[in-house]
Amino acid sequence: MGSQTLQILRQGVWASVTGGWYYDPDQNTFVNALHLYIWLFLLCFPFTLYMALPPTMVIVGIYCGVIAGMFLLLKTVNYRLHHALDEGEVVERKAKESQSSSRGATAGPSDSAPRRQDGSGPGDPGGGSRWQIL
Repeated sequence: MGSQTLQILRQGVWASVTGGWYYDPDQNTFVNALHLYIWLFLLCFPFTLYMALPPTMVIVGIYCGVIAGMFLLLKTVNYRLHHALDEGEVVERKAKESQSSSRGATAGPSDSAPRRQDGSGPGDPGGGSRWQIL
């Protein structure tokens, strides 16, 4: 109970107080550092523009352009990495077909995709909920 409360405080309350950033021990140091620097940039960039330059519509346009460019860059990198590294959902059909043919039964529509032990099936490609203990 205490560790779950601590985890909720760390991931929920601390992330809300800091504007969405928290240290994730499940990720490596590079990912945590990258998230921290992106968070610092998004926090400090508007304040820096406000303090260093006069408030004009040109500055607002520059700010919007930089944020849109950063968003586009992050989304493009995310898409490329998912496209390059995603292997999709593995469906073991040959094993099911060989079992069905040896028993003489035909596989029904429910046998086409096996369910994993954590209870998630083909409708949940994410592998189950991370909060299933709660």
